[in-house]
Amino acid sequence: MKPVKLKDIKKGLVDYAVAPYNFVSFPKKAVSRYKEFKELPAHNDFKGRKGEKLLTGYIEYTLKAETPIIVSKGNENKGKKLTDAYFFVNPNGKYAIPGNTIRGMLRTNCQILSFSNIVGGQNKDGIYENSEIEDSRFLYRDVAGNNSLSKKYFNVLGINPNIRIAKNLKAGYIVNRAGRYYIIPAKEIKKGIPYFRIDEIALRKIISNKNIEGINLMYTEEILKHEDEINELKKEIKEIGKNKRNINKFKELNRELKNKLKGLSNEKYYKPYQIEISFNIDNKNNKITDIDKKGICSNNGYLLSGGFILGKLSHYIVPEIDDKSNEIEISKEDIEAYKDDLIRTKKMNKKDEISEGKEFFALPKEKNHIKPVFYINTDRLHFGFTPFLRVSYTKTILDGVPHSYKNTEGISYTEAIFGFSKKIYKRKDKENEKVSYKSRVSFEDAEVVGKALLDEDSVMKMLLAEPKPTSYNLYLKQDKDADKKQLNIYEDNFEIRGFKQYWLKDYIESPNLKEGTGEDMKFTIHPLKEGSIFKGRIYFTNLYEDELGLLIWSLKLNEDCYQNIGLAKPYGFGRVKVEGIKLFIEDLNKKYNYFSFDYFKEENALDYYIEKYKKYFSDEFLNRDDIENKIPIKEFIKIKSKIVTLEEANNYRYMDLDSKEFQSKKVLPEILEYEETLKDNNSKRYNGDKKDIKDIRKNKNKVNVNKGTTMAEAFEKAQKKK
Repeated sequence: MKPVKLKDIKKGLVDYAVAPYNFVSFPKKAVSRYKEFKELPAHNDFKGRKGEKLLTGYIEYTLKAETPIIVSKGNENKGKKLTDAYFFVNPNGKYAIPGNTIRGMLRTNCQILSFSNIVGGQNKDGIYENSEIEDSRFLYRDVAGNNSLSKKYFNVLGINPNIRIAKNLKAGYIVNRAGRYYIIPAKEIKKGIPYFRIDEIALRKIISNKNIEGINLMYTEEILKHEDEINELKKEIKEIGKNKRNINKFKELNRELKNKLKGLSNEKYYKPYQIEISFNIDNKNNKITDIDKKGICSNNGYLLSGGFILGKLSHYIVPEIDDKSNEIEISKEDIEAYKDDLIRTKKMNKKDEISEGKEFFALPKEKNHIKPVFYINTDRLHFGFTPFLRVSYTKTILDGVPHSYKNTEGISYTEAIFGFSKKIYKRKDKENEKVSYKSRVSFEDAEVVGKALLDEDSVMKMLLAEPKPTSYNLYLKQDKDADKKQLNIYEDNFEIRGFKQYWLKDYIESPNLKEGTGEDMKFTIHPLKEGSIFKGRIYFTNLYEDELGLLIWSLKLNEDCYQNIGLAKPYGFGRVKVEGIKLFIEDLNKKYNYFSFDYFKEENALDYYIEKYKKYFSDEFLNRDDIENKIPIKEFIKIKSKIVTLEEANNYRYMDLDSKEFQSKKVLPEILEYEETLKDNNSKRYNGDKKDIKDIRKNKNKVNVNKGTTMAEAFEKAQKKK
């Protein structure tokens, strides 16, 4: 299938966020199929605990790839970067979808279709030990977003926007002592000033005739020739920023400063650094007057600067350790949150190995090794290696899961069918008991049928990076009419949106990969062609009729539904249709009374068992309400049946992370309201207010747009004029 580049993307002309995924809501309350462990059917009996009939057998099925598909065999170069992803080949030497992949897909479907709890109860210490959702505490930084998060950030740092001082921010040194981390405050040479800032132009002048190794500069020496222009621009920006007037002028001057510095950038060679130095200050003006090697000037300390940002000119000086101050221990939880953030921001891998060039952000590894650090110790401890550090939310992800869903006793359908090993808590004393239950289902690899053909057309480079759960406007429930200053963040009474699922597509989108961006995360995929067919089996043992019905429904879904599987699902890969499902059930009479080895009987009863499940679920857990009337089920069936066409592609793609489109923090509509939202937006008419089409006006060509013109039509007219 020939991939397509999405052209004429109408960025910014919609009142909502777009994404190649959406979320199936959690149910209001989780359902437990069994109240106690002892109710589960035994593996070595033919009947349930109360003499009920149990079913054993297997399901045959085929998967037909409707779009190219790539289920990777993984990285064979252990410890090295993945450069190419090839299709999995099983021990039989055949292309195949591994049984574990099929298992994972059906298990998620089963969780959604049975309202299974994926969090589990709390232990006596308040920890969710059984949760399938990682209970992360995110770190964030938002200096210029002008939204609900930036407001929170300014409050945590205690920033006065007029004078750019963060009153809560302190400087010190982080030390590693046998795996426990402590912060030792730095000397406060002048009260209220924990560290000093020095502009790169001033720094260049001071060190021009000195041999100080280790200082990295963000701009070339040519910057000195533009000192007057740069200082004048900075002065104007500061003045406008003080009175908060003329925001457009403020933005224009900032753009002008960045454009001026762009041609002077040393980004290609610059790396963040920290070095020991000595320094002198003018106490009256709080200005650095001299910098030299350690021990030469009046004060010792560290000179440092973090990552390159176009427009940034600051380097920082942290005075030496204050021997008279008390150390502050950093909790294990805060250290883990910091490490998780390093992994999330691609500065470290899951083996605690720091990425090349990101050593500046690493925690000190050696015993008693110290590094300069900035910290805030108010409501909680926050720390980082630059003054505009990433601070942590007070809440964790699981604080955003409804209490009635996560704190449910008993054993869910999914656990009962797929097996588990977990701690079971009793509400009264929250004492726990470790129990295990073997899976009653197993999955063969789904092997390719006939000759598999590689799809040369869709061999392409991928960068499978995307907005993560830190994108609160996408991952948290929001008021659809909220502007970016009113959005819920990971604080107060927020709620996460549910199970993430990808939209199905009838085209393959070619990713818009920017040269030089994320090169260490790019790799080439080698998919099989659409039309490839895979055949597999699922074996089951001792299932009740309703459990078998749920298993079949999780595989088959509804008649017009598809599954998606493998890599690159956001770009349309891996849409599959489940076909040719056959059910075989063990005939116990034939097996034991006639000693036959051919004791599996094919049953044409797929819908019978699915309906058995739906009725049982409705009667037992929904007060006889139809399960398909419930919002999570409607959302799930919708996202599994809607096939996005190329004409609709603009509304089912990743947003450009560098554009205003993403930075505007618009809300992602829910699954069931998505198409209606699109209709509403397309029917909006331009009624004379040109502020509504700022993006059109930016091309600086006059466009005559009549009243009654749709936003899309206005865009097209602007493009033609352009």
